[in-house]
Amino acid sequence: MIIFSKALADQATVWEALRASEKGQSPAPDMLRFSAQAKPVVMWNLTRRCNLACQHCYMDARGEADGELGLEEGVRLVDELADLKIPILILTGGEPLMSRNFYPLAFHARDVGLATVISTNGTLITPEVARLLAEARIRYVGVSLDSAAPKKHDLFRGAAGAHDRALQGLRNARDAGLKTGLRVTLTRDNWQDIPDLLELALAEEIPRFCLYHLVPTGRGAAIAERDVTPEQRRSVIRFLAEAAVELKNRKIEILTTDSPMDGAYLLELLKDDPRREEVRRLLTNAGGCSTGVKVANINHRGDVHPCHFMPQVVVGNVRERSFRDIWIDHPSEELLALRKMRSCLKGKCGKCDYLDLCGGCRQKAYYYCKDLMGEDPTCIIESENGSSKCDITRT
Repeated sequence: MIIFSKALADQATVWEALRASEKGQSPAPDMLRFSAQAKPVVMWNLTRRCNLACQHCYMDARGEADGELGLEEGVRLVDELADLKIPILILTGGEPLMSRNFYPLAFHARDVGLATVISTNGTLITPEVARLLAEARIRYVGVSLDSAAPKKHDLFRGAAGAHDRALQGLRNARDAGLKTGLRVTLTRDNWQDIPDLLELALAEEIPRFCLYHLVPTGRGAAIAERDVTPEQRRSVIRFLAEAAVELKNRKIEILTTDSPMDGAYLLELLKDDPRREEVRRLLTNAGGCSTGVKVANINHRGDVHPCHFMPQVVVGNVRERSFRDIWIDHPSEELLALRKMRSCLKGKCGKCDYLDLCGGCRQKAYYYCKDLMGEDPTCIIESENGSSKCDITRT
């Protein structure tokens, strides 16, 4: 996650957080990505059930439940994560609001003092649901909206009327006093829609705009060829960087995720800017790809993954061992290898001048190169390190 608004337009807050991190103090939740915080943000897929059929879904979410953790198992997991003092628990799915255990777990997390957010398609957030989310003290409600044009969003999400219901869900959450965010997954179909979506977020007074990059996992692998070209990606990142500065006096935060190279490209844009070294220090402290270190994923069956986009790497199951044992006390060889990946990366990633703050996307390396330690061929940094060893076709 690269928070452009913090890096480019909110230096005072950023450096307060960085100084706190260097002293071993925990930063505010919205500054975790720029800190050296070691305990992971945990993303928990409560259910595989979903009321939509999104073309890019990394979970390949469907209508039925599939071996989900029971309520008692979930309560024990919430208690353990609270005891470990993880910084944030992200409740997601599928569609998390379709889990029969969502509200008991959300309220229990509130009661044990665990900071919780929800990642949702937004279509089920009625005024009553929004009130309950506020009562459960959900810290943030992230809602996906992939185009300002309803028909384009509905096609991508596989359901007529999804756009209107998602936008109304955002409004209901906002009106209930919840912090909200508009999220968009970037493809060749919607990259030119980003300015209109940002304008929509401003018009609706949504305080966070988050760009997700397409990762070829689950159903996303079937549309990998619809990922943006390098120049399209660079164009969008340039636009967001400029917007972050231009809108610094507006109450909106602009960020991107699922692509640590965005930070490296940001430094390319700042080559002659006096802020460059400070921003580089900030991004280096964040460390780039966080898989297996700052992020952890627990799926609906209790499998633990180093990243929610890495279903092929299972490092344990919370039905069999505690999360602490899996993640901290006795991590697997695969998990340990990911934690020291900077010394093992191959190809252009291993030679890159931005290795300390990027590392590429490991799942993209696995998909395109069949090697978690391979290079990420979707890189947008133009370097002299030679051509990619696993080039992907771009038209």
